[in-house]
Amino acid sequence: MLGSSLLNAAAGLLSLFAGFGSSVVVARMLGVEGAGIVAYALWIMTVATLLSDFGMPQAVLRFVGQADGGEGARPGLVLTLTKRFVLTTSTLAVGIVGYALWLDYTGEATATLIWIATAALFLSYAYSTMSLGAAQGLGRFRESSLNTAIGCLVQPFLVALGAFLLGPAGAIFGHVFRHLPQALSLPKYLKPASKDIEPVTPPMKAYARNAWLSGGMTALLGSRVELAVIGLFFNLTAVGHYAIASTMAGMVVQLSYFLVAPLVPLFSHHSDRGDHAALTKSYQRSLLGLSLVVAPICLGGAAISPVLIPLLFGEAFRPSVALSVVLLGFTVFSALITVPYRLMLAREKSGAVLRLSAWEGIACIGLLFAAVPLFGTMGAAVVKGLTLTGSCLFCLWYCHRRLGIACDLPALAKVLLAAILCAAAAGACIWWMPNLAGMVLGIFAGAIAYALALAVLGAVPAEERRLVADLARARLPAPVAGMLSRAILAGRG
Repeated sequence: MLGSSLLNAAAGLLSLFAGFGSSVVVARMLGVEGAGIVAYALWIMTVATLLSDFGMPQAVLRFVGQADGGEGARPGLVLTLTKRFVLTTSTLAVGIVGYALWLDYTGEATATLIWIATAALFLSYAYSTMSLGAAQGLGRFRESSLNTAIGCLVQPFLVALGAFLLGPAGAIFGHVFRHLPQALSLPKYLKPASKDIEPVTPPMKAYARNAWLSGGMTALLGSRVELAVIGLFFNLTAVGHYAIASTMAGMVVQLSYFLVAPLVPLFSHHSDRGDHAALTKSYQRSLLGLSLVVAPICLGGAAISPVLIPLLFGEAFRPSVALSVVLLGFTVFSALITVPYRLMLAREKSGAVLRLSAWEGIACIGLLFAAVPLFGTMGAAVVKGLTLTGSCLFCLWYCHRRLGIACDLPALAKVLLAAILCAAAAGACIWWMPNLAGMVLGIFAGAIAYALALAVLGAVPAEERRLVADLARARLPAPVAGMLSRAILAGRG
């Protein structure tokens, strides 16, 4: 499972850089309003998928791997659910295309092309989620990582080509190819391993229904809904500034999704066996490992944002700097929530997830309508951060009190303190030299400060360090493995 996590980590990092690079391309080539249009399309992609999938990708991920002999245990589950998936997603896609044709009839050809591109993006993303659920549920992480890598490698170039040829619509078409390799892999999971077709059982239906309702509520009331609220009270320029500010935060959350991809099958395996000790250990190890990666990226990224954003996106996006700092600071909790969330799904507590999504969504949209007219985009950033932080704390509490599985709070606090010291070192360099040289120096200073703080604080237990050191010795050349092992095993704990 550690190997699967490393594969997904590599794919996640590549996805992070590809997505960030694509955002830079859009901002540079299309300006603030163009960036706002593309951001809207990506939001519609997510909302349309979550509304039309009826929880089927999540059900495939959870149940396809329940095996009494490997992949043949649920021979026709993917096929059975995909037939329904085709019906629901196609219906919504036809509706989007119909709206595009109506716009063309009214003489808005530019908007027509944008909506057609958005429909294509929705279908590509939707079928990639179904395919990804099957691949990860069956433990085929190498295949899904390869598909991710292929999509990420072509994404920035095709986004640039599309933006050059067709403007915002072309950039949206470029994003289609990010998800296409995984979507086109779905047919290989459709062929049953036996002649019997797996029925969809009542527990599967309940799980899928709750996952769909919670996902739909998240889409309508929580996931990037601030873009719609900002657009309602302001204009596409404000949307563009917020979209660019949220780019880095969004990439970190996306990275966390890749890192935790193996967790539902892993947690489900321990839960189905009744191995509470192994489940607790896996949960604590996953939280610690994820925090070690995302905390310095979030807080260190916030520290260098005053130089990074104008440098990459242009001076027109300088108003995005303060927003980016706030969003990245809260993104630590947005990323960490993915671990307890998956534990709750693995324990089939989808009803609790549904209730949480409902309350989070209602609170978020209510606070947005109260804060955005008064405080603008900064109000949206603070509201988004606070609601996600509250949800993360609730999930940690729920897993502790209701499931009997507690996180290691002292270890997480030490990692967070080390990340704050990392950000302080990077920020000091930016304050001293507010330019590219200062940013580069800040990155190195932050990395050194983070490593030293982890060692001095003993943030990573010795058992975990030995595990990584053993993996390094097994996978890396001897000289490199020796140096890395000595560095990993240094420090307290």
